Amino acid sequence: MARYKQTDTENGQGLFLVVNLKEQLLPGTFEYMLNDLINDGTIDVSIFDKNYRNDMTGATAIPPAALIKLIIYGYRKGIKSSRALAELAANNIIAKALTCDLQPHWTTIADFISGNSEAFQEIFVNVLAYGVELDLIGGENYSTDGLRLPSNASVEMSGTEEELKKRMELYRRMAQKHVAKHRKLDEYGGQDTEAKRRYEERQKHLKTQVEKIRSFIDGMEKKEGRKNEEIKSNVTDNESATIHSRKGYIQGYIGIAVADRKNQIIVNAQAVGSANEGEHLPDILDGTLNNLKKARLESNRDTKPVFTMDANYFSEKNFRVCEERGVEAVIADPQHRKRYGLKPDGIKEEKQFEVDDFIYHKEGNYYECPNGKRLEFKGDCTLGAAERKTYQAVLNDCRTCPKARQCIKTKKEMSELKQGKKLILSKSNEVGNLTAAMRKKLETEEVQNIYAYRIQIIEPVFSSIAYCKGLNRFMLRGKRKVNGQWKLYCIVHNLSKYLGEYNKKRFYA
Repeated sequence: MARYKQTDTENGQGLFLVVNLKEQLLPGTFEYMLNDLINDGTIDVSIFDKNYRNDMTGATAIPPAALIKLIIYGYRKGIKSSRALAELAANNIIAKALTCDLQPHWTTIADFISGNSEAFQEIFVNVLAYGVELDLIGGENYSTDGLRLPSNASVEMSGTEEELKKRMELYRRMAQKHVAKHRKLDEYGGQDTEAKRRYEERQKHLKTQVEKIRSFIDGMEKKEGRKNEEIKSNVTDNESATIHSRKGYIQGYIGIAVADRKNQIIVNAQAVGSANEGEHLPDILDGTLNNLKKARLESNRDTKPVFTMDANYFSEKNFRVCEERGVEAVIADPQHRKRYGLKPDGIKEEKQFEVDDFIYHKEGNYYECPNGKRLEFKGDCTLGAAERKTYQAVLNDCRTCPKARQCIKTKKEMSELKQGKKLILSKSNEVGNLTAAMRKKLETEEVQNIYAYRIQIIEPVFSSIAYCKGLNRFMLRGKRKVNGQWKLYCIVHNLSKYLGEYNKKRFYA
């Protein structure tokens, strides 16, 4: 029988090796590019230096360059928590090479991430400027949308003042029942040590929850929604919001990103603790234009930059904002997908009539339908929190109308109709408003082709961040801190996009 060489490494024996950390960063890899861009000053991290005052006294500090390299490298691998990043720095040879084997403690990493939100904005702009240098940003067409992510807050601790008081009372009753149950057990022979430990931990948890809610309610400032109704607050992170996502309701933030069409580079990133991302459009546009200016992106002055957005941003106020900022908006209205439908046999249906297809006659205050019939004014009404005007056609005109199926969306036969066509109009539907103009604009083939690119521009960006890189939740509390972490997520995405062009420029590929 043949004899083979054996070593103790098969049984877990370790080896003492001489390792050159610099040689672990191979040209052509992401970590090599990251290390090179930060070390040569292309991505300037000197802004962090103002946080340190230990030039004369105090212990030596971990260099900010080492921390930012570790965080970006870890985030790209889907490692989000500070403890896991510290473990990465201690055990991963690439992370050791990036940090020069400094092995920062997890509290140092956590403090760095949570305390430098404003500085991360400067780093974001520096990274964006390098994208401009690589000619990866077109500067003509942008897409805006939001990614809904949970944060370090419990959705169970959300509610209105009344709901939170009920939850506090529920915890009180649970604690009382828990005490009564264990008193009975004591009467029948006592409990073992483990049962007593679990009992004490449970009681401590319930008392802590009751005290948290009571303390929060005492200093609570009620949140108001768009309709002036009270909306849910959160005990653990009141700057977050209860947001509806594809996985149901979550407690978290919306990470808004503006991506350029040419290479899906993110040009602006902002996290908001709100269920309605559309109300933040003024800040989003201001931030985007300011970032592009700082990054020295020269756009075509003869044409306006185009911003495509979904129906969450569709409002008269947002159209005014876009007009004031000098950008061309292409924003779909909530019904844009329903205007054309498919029959069961796949044949395209005729266009459904919208408000813009009805002609308003100021003299007489009535609307004329596409079949030439009148819709008379029936008075004002309130729908939601908005004042609206109602116009209605005569029932017999609708029953005999050859275009009724394009106008009245009902499965009933025309003879079974109970009332004529109704138009319930808000101020945004009135003739001459920008909202009505946008609906008309969306009917043109040119604008439809522009809007068709929206999903191709922004959705792959969110897939790359949340699915491919695993950056699918925020680890912090508070809008300022979460905003900084969202910018870091977007920096990771942009640098990943730069890798191919960087390698070409340095002749590594």
